[in-house]
This record gives sequence, structure tokens and C-alpha cells, in this order.
Amino acid sequence: MEQTNLFFDFLDTRKKAVEEEVASLAADGRKDESNILKAKANIYDISKAVYNAALKSNGENKIAAAFPPAFEKITSQWSKSLEAAKVHEDSHKILIEESKMAAVSEITKEFNEIFNL
Repeated sequence: MEQTNLFFDFLDTRKKAVEEEVASLAADGRKDESNILKAKANIYDISKAVYNAALKSNGENKIAAAFPPAFEKITSQWSKSLEAAKVHEDSHKILIEESKMAAVSEITKEFNEIFNL
């Protein structure tokens, strides 16, 4: 349970930091940049939902093995979307997907550290 609390604290802290940056950008009139980061903020909630589903299905003892493939199943779609945006040279979509993938990288790294993977 301690590892779950650490992971959720990390997710909450990062989401709050991104939301503060979103608000700051919006206040500066940088709405496009603000909107791109909103997608990143949502990734932290999605991670919690995936973690909770994996926890419910597998239990605390197996969460370290259950979460990564469940999270990868979701995030692989974002990776494919990024590649498609690059092929179509859709710069706005590229920025959104890169922002999401940056959050995925942070989340994966922190999860691995917390669970000693």
C-alpha cells in the first residue's frame, strides 16, 4: 500500500504542477500552449485509472507486474498517433502527442523507481 501511496502522490504532484503551468500560460495569453499541456495533465488521471483497474484485477502483490503492460496497452496508441502526426506533418498534433509521451516517460520512470523495476 505504501508504494501505491507514493505513486499516487507523484501523480497528484505532477498533475498539479502541469495544471499550474497551464493556468500561467493561459494568463499570459498563450492559449495554444496552455491547451497542449491540458492533454498532458489528463495523462496523470488516466494513469491512476489504469493502475486502479490493474490493482483491482491483480491485487497489491502483483501490481508491479500488472501495471506496466496495462499502461503500455493504452500509451501505445498515443505513440502511434504521434508517428501518424509526423507522417502527415501535423505540427499541432505532434506537440500534443509529444507532451503526452513526455508524461508517459515520467510516469513509467517513477513507477519503476518506486517498485524497484
